[in-house]
Amino acid sequence: MKDSAKMKQKSKLEKVDPFEMKSFFDQITTLLADGQQDGLKEKTLPNIASLNGECSYITDYKKKKVLLKSGFKSLLGFEDDEVDFDFVFKGYHHEDAIMIKQIIKSVVSIAINSYSSDPDLQLSMTYRRKRKDGSYIHLLSLSTVYELDKNGNLLKSLTRLMDISYLNLATAVSWSIRSKNIDEEEIRNGINSLFENPFTKREIDVIKEIHKGGSNHEIADRLCVSHHTIATHRKNIFRKSSCNTVLDLLLYCKRLDIL
Repeated sequence: MKDSAKMKQKSKLEKVDPFEMKSFFDQITTLLADGQQDGLKEKTLPNIASLNGECSYITDYKKKKVLLKSGFKSLLGFEDDEVDFDFVFKGYHHEDAIMIKQIIKSVVSIAINSYSSDPDLQLSMTYRRKRKDGSYIHLLSLSTVYELDKNGNLLKSLTRLMDISYLNLATAVSWSIRSKNIDEEEIRNGINSLFENPFTKREIDVIKEIHKGGSNHEIADRLCVSHHTIATHRKNIFRKSSCNTVLDLLLYCKRLDIL
């Protein structure tokens, strides 16, 4: 019974665009609502104090809310009242965003589908995030389980963000998982598969022309083909990459060393 439900939830999540956050969390909320149990008493929220140079918050995945926000003014320049569910999943440096979003979604989707309690689950990440003044700082993010449902699915997580810019790390994005149920290597392989080159040689030629700029007609003239051919290539390129904008496509292709 549990295996059947788990497969059903997994099939729903696999249909979600891997680079888009809103539809992903909308689906997570639906799955948690579908699986809620009558009489489940929510855990009482305590006071959580943030240390100097840190901020903290609790993410409620079923209600898509951020609770007990603290310390954002000193760390990121935002008032705590400005912080909502969408806020905590955006603002990443554009070079880090695709990787960070996929890490979050990979871990959350498995934690939602675990059907095996793991209160010790922890996700650690480093990445760059924009402050209110437009500058970027390098953060260490530590997210741990705050509440599970009776099936062991993640309902709420507690996250602490710390400024580690002083470390001058050479690699912007790094991450690790502590869990008895989640195979980190499996997640890494899944994420890496998103960044394997899916394009033909001709599509790569078109991508390089897109990088230079210009309309389909201009690219067609440079490649000596019809603009209808370029339009078809462009459609296939965006479909294969699951990107919605030219900027996302170019960042994706840079990770593939195409550009």
